[in-house]
Amino acid sequence: MSETVISFNPGDLIPFLPELVLVGGLLILLIVDLIIHRNKGNTIAAAGGILLVVLTIIALTGNEKIGAYLFNAVVQDGVTLFFRVFFAISALIAIGIMVSSFKKEGEPFILVLSSVLGMFLLAGSNDLVTLFVAIEMVSIPSYVLAGYKRKDPRSGEAALKYVIFGAFSSGLLLYGFSLLYGLTGNTGLPEMAAELTKLSSGSPAQIVGLILVLAGIGYKIAMVPMHFWCPDVYEGSPTPITAFFSVLPKAAGFAALFRLMPLFATLKPAYGLSGVGLITMVSALTMTFGNLGAIWQDSVKRLLAYSSIAHAGYILMGFAVIVSMPEGELYNLAVTAVLFYLVVYMFMNLGAFLVVDWVERHLGGDSIGYFKGLGKGNPLPALALAVFLFSLTGLPPLAGFIGKFYLFAAVVKAKMWALAMIGIANAVVSLFYYVRIIRDMYLHDPSPEFDNSEAPLKLGKLTAVLTLVTVVPTVILGIWWGPLAEWIKLRIF
Repeated sequence: MSETVISFNPGDLIPFLPELVLVGGLLILLIVDLIIHRNKGNTIAAAGGILLVVLTIIALTGNEKIGAYLFNAVVQDGVTLFFRVFFAISALIAIGIMVSSFKKEGEPFILVLSSVLGMFLLAGSNDLVTLFVAIEMVSIPSYVLAGYKRKDPRSGEAALKYVIFGAFSSGLLLYGFSLLYGLTGNTGLPEMAAELTKLSSGSPAQIVGLILVLAGIGYKIAMVPMHFWCPDVYEGSPTPITAFFSVLPKAAGFAALFRLMPLFATLKPAYGLSGVGLITMVSALTMTFGNLGAIWQDSVKRLLAYSSIAHAGYILMGFAVIVSMPEGELYNLAVTAVLFYLVVYMFMNLGAFLVVDWVERHLGGDSIGYFKGLGKGNPLPALALAVFLFSLTGLPPLAGFIGKFYLFAAVVKAKMWALAMIGIANAVVSLFYYVRIIRDMYLHDPSPEFDNSEAPLKLGKLTAVLTLVTVVPTVILGIWWGPLAEWIKLRIF
């Protein structure tokens, strides 16, 4: 009776230095959190910020060892390296936004870093089991963060809805994985894609399995029809936590989708459905529903929630092109467009929530009424919010315009004319609800109870720095975007 000997090479751990450093840092922060009693939030946030800076430097300079590791469960390639840097920088900004609200509490920052650890692992997942475990590592701390304000009924409701929908989506994802495993007999993603390619036509099990997988991942990115949790969770969660939700877990979902795209590319036309058709359909539905839903919102947090749904639809346009053309120049353009848009979205969306959080902390709410006349009494935050909203719309010469230009260029080159027209129509619709906030800030007088024109509110040093950190890239990337696009191409290709 022969025995299979599985050897482990310690050198396989070298590419995972960022994850190892993050685990060590988390263990230290947990101990520090137990020891410190006063201003622990500031201390943990500062330490977490330093840790994220270190992780960014390591990801940028020290991990060029491309390949599959840990028995092919994890892969390190250009996508892994990109998302490591992206998650570290995004989390650094998100932690900065959280400091003002959690000065004496260290747990929220530790939960954010714990979720980032799952994101790092997710970016390099090369196996269904690794992918699912990484998704849960991202999700579970997020559930706790949503309900962190235990005395706030809205926060408790947000956490409950988040957990219920999360559990449901996890079940769908596992069911889809089990069907695909049954068809292929493999859990490795490359091997699974190779086996699915051999199928003569799309079998019902393959179609159902891929739809369930897309639904499970679609929950993470707030894709229609798996978006129902998003507005309520965004509105009920503490605003700094909402800022975190709006970028990092969503980008983690797109990182997972990157790994799963080869599976969707194997779905040949059958029963009136193909991989390209499936992604195209959900892209059109997502952007349309998100923009139409945002029109009627009075809460800026809910408005931005529907906006984030719409932006998920825009990004899915790039994935539709990726599925249609798994390699070649068009594929390279689509991948560059998606990753470039994620970077742009990070700055403009985190910046928008930064200003919303500042208004909510100083004026007491997030409805549009609180923003009336903001440009007269507090011109700097109002100007910053106007820049972010115009960029989210996609107006030149801001970064959002370049991001959308890249996406539409890929769609047009792929000759997906219907999807391009739907995307352009949705961009026009989005102008209405974004400009409504800007109009109220500059053309309306503040309500008497919110009038602070005689004594403008203080912006705060940290808030001012974070505003600059998000505004400057939003403006510069709309004028000088070449270096970022070239860096992405250099990393990925």
